[in-house]
Amino acid sequence: MSYFITQEDVFSVQADTAVLGIENPVVPSSGPVFDRLAAAGGEPLLREMRKLRFLSVGRAAAVDPCGLPFQHLILSAAPRWQNGEANELTVLRICYQSIYTLAERLGVRRLAMPFLSIDYYRFPQREAIQIAFAEASRRELETVFLAETSAQYDICQQAKQKPRILSYIGHYRDHGVFELSNGMFAFVDLRPEKNDVSLRAFYDSCYLAETDPQRVPLPAEEVERLRSIYEASPW
Repeated sequence: MSYFITQEDVFSVQADTAVLGIENPVVPSSGPVFDRLAAAGGEPLLREMRKLRFLSVGRAAAVDPCGLPFQHLILSAAPRWQNGEANELTVLRICYQSIYTLAERLGVRRLAMPFLSIDYYRFPQREAIQIAFAEASRRELETVFLAETSAQYDICQQAKQKPRILSYIGHYRDHGVFELSNGMFAFVDLRPEKNDVSLRAFYDSCYLAETDPQRVPLPAEEVERLRSIYEASPW
């Protein structure tokens, strides 16, 4: 439906649900939003969170907000950055998808949450923010993203702009691969019934069909079709 970015305190935002990124075991964690909510909820909230004991990375769970001014409090185990070699961007995308799927099941109308995996988890900020925007734009509920610093807010304004395609790299299994202006790579699903686009920090050139003389490269019209899918994808 829509998303907004604000530097307001989490308690100043009009939302029926708040989201926190957590570590395993479920507590402790870190970050301004987590610290404010944990301090306000006190020991009752910490006890409620500890009931989960462990939450798999990429999963989300709801806990009792314990007196906080929200109907629901959703926890999500966000991934750590490992130099882009452990499929972290895909896992972060799954993380947001889990949050939104749970929120929709709970009947949430408006979410307030920080950007997951940034700072404490050392994700590159622009890429993490772009994934958050892409997932939020696909959902019917509203999201208020809490930019925790002025620098992060500035990156948000830049990240609203979809990266340009610089070049077509080749096709990899069921995906065409494009290099983007932000240094990442767009993988566009080749299957006609799909219109999926995912962002990745790297690709392995040895898997591209164009490097294998026994595989036929995609025709130019198919490359243009994939390019148009990327251009039409929500951001």
